[in-house]
Parts: sequence; C-alpha cells; structure tokens
Amino acid sequence: MTVVPFDPLDADIDLVIWDFDGTILDTEWPAYASATLEYERYGQRIDLARWQATLGSAVAKPWWAQLRDDVGGFDESEEEFLERYRAYKNELTDAKDVLPGVRGVLGAFDARGVGFALASSSPRYWLDRHLPRLGLVERFPVVISSDDVGTDRTKPHPDLFVLAAERSGVVPDRCLVIEDTNHGVVAAKAAGMSVVAVPHRLTEMQDFSQADRVLSSLEVLLP
Repeated sequence: MTVVPFDPLDADIDLVIWDFDGTILDTEWPAYASATLEYERYGQRIDLARWQATLGSAVAKPWWAQLRDDVGGFDESEEEFLERYRAYKNELTDAKDVLPGVRGVLGAFDARGVGFALASSSPRYWLDRHLPRLGLVERFPVVISSDDVGTDRTKPHPDLFVLAAERSGVVPDRCLVIEDTNHGVVAAKAAGMSVVAVPHRLTEMQDFSQADRVLSSLEVLLP
C-alpha cells in the first residue's frame, strides 16, 4: 500500500504556529560560530554534540556557563564576555534574510485563509529585533516568547504552543507547528498539534521521529 506523505499545505487546520530561530531565520549558525570563537579564545574546543542537544530549549544550562566551569572561570567579567559574543553574533545574524521557502509558504497558507502565530523559546526583545527588519510583524498577530511562560516552561514543554493557540482562539488539533529542533517537535506533540520539522546543519542529527513530516527545506512544499 502506498503511503501518502503528510501535506501541510493541504492539512485541515486553522492556524500555523511558527518557531523562529532556525525555522524563519538562521540565527543558530551565527550563535554557534560566535560561541566557537569564544571557546577558542579560552583554548577550548566546542562540543558540537552538546551544543546540538540544547538547541530549541532555553531550559538547558547556558553554553557560556559551561565554558566558564570548564576553564575554572573567565579572566574578564561575564558582562564583558557576553557583550563581545553578542556583538559578533548580532553582526552575523543582522546580515541574514529569512530562510528559503518561508515567504512562499506564508503566501500559500495565506491563500487558504489560514492564520499565523509565532512561538519561540527566545525572549521577546530578540523577536522584536528581527521581525520588523524582516517585514514580518504584520504576519504574526500573536507572538509568544519565553517572557510569556518563563524560561523554565519553554520547549520541550508545550506551554508556548498552548498559549499561542489560546490567544489565537484556535483549539490545538486545528494547529500545525513548523519547527527545526527535536525539543520543538516534542513540545508541539505534547500540545496536541501536528508538526512539520525542517532540520538544518546543526539539528539534522536529532530525533524527529515524532514529526508528521520531515523536510529538507520549506521550498520542497512549493511548486
């Protein structure tokens, strides 16, 4: 018997809830590249597997705290360390546009009258930094961040997605989530929603067995 792949553009849904980091905008590689420089500055090598395991969740121990523990403390203040790291990460991220297929898929769902929300484990200031410059503010009438649920209840907990659905006035089983990490997929399923995973080079080795479909890129869905 032929199994027809789950088609998100044809799914019986009312709301698409988008993740942000790594799904709409490639913020993950700039963060990794910037952290790698800081590890090298302290004579260390970044552990890619450990980095990958924490992607998509704000619950895990911050990487810079792990580096500080590994080297027995910084030779500068944590504020100075983070200011340098964030400046380079922001420089790399600010130069990027949305990932391939994002605008096309937004348009395809628009044509069906499907609504949008955004649910991210990142703080609100991070989303407010990028959504306006990408021209996406009007696309997402509901934006949920870690500020709304607390960092201890971000992905893989379902709270972000549940709140996004509630504020959109849509029941969970009428929602589709688009994610790039295992943590996000687990959270979406725990919220009772369908989920499409679009892994990238930092998450492609994660377990996406719970996803309704795994795509190499959102462009796959477009004509």
